[in-house]
Amino acid sequence: MSILYTFYHIMLPILIPIGIGALLHRQYKFDLKSFSKLIINYYVPALAFVKIYEAELSIKLIASVFGFLIIQFIVIVIIGYAISRIMGYSRPLAASFSNSVSLTNNGNVGIPVNALAFKQDALAMSIQVIVVVFELFVTFTFGLLNASKTVSGLKGSLAQFAKMPVLYAILIGTILRFCQINVPDPILLPLDQISTGMFAFALVSIGAQIASSKLQQHTSAVLLSSIVRLVISPICAYGLILLLHLDGITAQALFIASAIPTSRNSAALALEYGNEPGFAAQAVLVSMLLSSITLTIVVNLAMEIF
Repeated sequence: MSILYTFYHIMLPILIPIGIGALLHRQYKFDLKSFSKLIINYYVPALAFVKIYEAELSIKLIASVFGFLIIQFIVIVIIGYAISRIMGYSRPLAASFSNSVSLTNNGNVGIPVNALAFKQDALAMSIQVIVVVFELFVTFTFGLLNASKTVSGLKGSLAQFAKMPVLYAILIGTILRFCQINVPDPILLPLDQISTGMFAFALVSIGAQIASSKLQQHTSAVLLSSIVRLVISPICAYGLILLLHLDGITAQALFIASAIPTSRNSAALALEYGNEPGFAAQAVLVSMLLSSITLTIVVNLAMEIF
């Protein structure tokens, strides 16, 4: 698979809806918070249930994926803090920088990339859903605590995480899968239609988010954040994949997921707690724009190496 083929068949179908979303947002000024609520509470739970229900997931595979994600997350957080210390960032900027490199957009961006790269393969998408659940957990625990720097933040974040519908969608889907209980078509069909519709909606949402962001300051910090998120993270992921002896679709899916751009939740947390929200918004924007190049390379490498 050549770089040009990967860009044409995987990245271009993603970039076009994103561009349309940006144009539509400039014209109609969408409510991005409502978009986010729809994705988290409507599309992602349906997708999680359907893909977990359809996939063949073993306890060993789930443990391997979570083990990989935990180790990778710890490594990236350490790198983020090290860079903040070396560069002498203020506490607010250091907190925002750490979130920008450790929190990813594996829901809105990672799921469509996975769907196109693996042609809707159930196993690949199930692994991606596990990645999304992990990202939700660290966002509303580490991410929120890192932004708020208070003990009450941790308690509140855990309570908020427990309310996420995707958790229960995964739990129910897993139980039905392992117990081999058939879901009636009148229930499964609409859930499948909803999950299919998420890809286009998520990409339009990303385009709207890009259109609402502006470049202002903290240029060096923004570029460093993108380098860690888009380049260093996949390099670390490659080493972990070899260390954990992962292969096949599992290795490919995790390698690609490691190169997904910065989560917009990092910008939302920075705005909420006053941790350099200007930097955070720019980090999301720049990492998303640069990922059109880096993700093309990473997807191509994933298919060639593993």
